[in-house]
Amino acid sequence: MDFYRSIALDLELSEPQATDSLKELAYHRLEDKIVRLEFKPGIFVTERELAESISIGRTPVREAIQHLAIAGLLSVLPRRGIKVSEVDALSVLRLLEVSRSLDTSVARAAASRATSMQRHEFSRLAEEFDSVSSSNDSVAQIRLDSEFNNLCMLAMGNEHARKMCRLIQPLTRRFWFAHHGASTDIGLAPRLHSQAAKALAQGDAEGASAAFNRINNWFETFVYSTIQE
Repeated sequence: MDFYRSIALDLELSEPQATDSLKELAYHRLEDKIVRLEFKPGIFVTERELAESISIGRTPVREAIQHLAIAGLLSVLPRRGIKVSEVDALSVLRLLEVSRSLDTSVARAAASRATSMQRHEFSRLAEEFDSVSSSNDSVAQIRLDSEFNNLCMLAMGNEHARKMCRLIQPLTRRFWFAHHGASTDIGLAPRLHSQAAKALAQGDAEGASAAFNRINNWFETFVYSTIQE
């Protein structure tokens, strides 16, 4: 299951109306482009440019822009336009203060509630994380991370946690992508995610919680390393 198929599965389960699905697809495609720095931090863009970049009409894109602004990836400035937000290390560290406890809840709930099909998908993701850990394919890494997070939300089945994670994860993912070139071991992140995926596949709540904590510890150290450069 690739990145956009995982999004489609999420939409099928949680957003049954076609118009909502199109808005969600616009949101995720734009989010993906912003996270991968196709729209550079700090630049101004137009609604038309955003719509043309993903080949989706301007009405769903307009709604997606509003949600991306809430998520902190865009800023809508009166009389100035739409600005792609800057990558801010200190802001990301503050996000980590929030995400640690949330991740513990997600790990435990997803491990306990995942269906057999979802456990199979976690096993597949663990294998893919192991595979990508030996490469320098940063785009594959962030798309796997997004698919993993999406599957965790489906397995947890908590719409409130899902909304909170949507505000946190794209910002942390973009920060990693912006600075991953400075990492001394680019394969460490997928290896840690593989451990988490394996624990979730096995229904091991304690193991999953510990694995998520290791991911957060690694990421916090990574963020601090960029400040000290």
